[in-house]
Amino acid sequence: MRRLLPLLSLALLLLLGACGDDSDNAPSESSSATQSGPIPGKVQDVAPTPVPDLTLETMDGSTIDLQAQEGRLLLVNFWATWCAPCREEIPALKKLHTDLRAEGLRVIGVALDRKGREVVAPFADKLGVNYPIVIDSEGTVEAEFGPIPGLPTTILVTPEGQITKQVVGIFPIDEMRSRIRAMLRASDAT
Repeated sequence: MRRLLPLLSLALLLLLGACGDDSDNAPSESSSATQSGPIPGKVQDVAPTPVPDLTLETMDGSTIDLQAQEGRLLLVNFWATWCAPCREEIPALKKLHTDLRAEGLRVIGVALDRKGREVVAPFADKLGVNYPIVIDSEGTVEAEFGPIPGLPTTILVTPEGQITKQVVGIFPIDEMRSRIRAMLRASDAT
């Protein structure tokens, strides 16, 4: 049974389309997933809880006070450079950020790479990430939002500052775009 447990865990992670914890044996940036295509994560409703009282420092040196974002819908995406599904979802997150930023959406990437800026900065530059990136190599942000069950994990914070949804795995842009727009319109109406 002990030999079977690691295999079952690996199969579950592959099925969810999520990466496990960072390690020295993490896949290289050039490796690709063995599945035929990305498996979108499942949107899970969570009991509304206030966003953590955190001020995040972005790679460009600016800060984001999470509790001072009222009126904005936050999409907080936990990821790492070594995570294949994370890399897979970045182009769609960039497009979502571009398309809905003017309507009040703010995508925030939280990189959990232990090597920090030395690996995250060139990676983000190479992919042309257009939303703010926070480097959380010490796990402080993760602990405040946590537990983060796998990577990528995306947490949705309403314009009222409440965490209401979580997605473990690739963020399902096509499924969520209309829901995000509806949340933004509802926020404008109040």
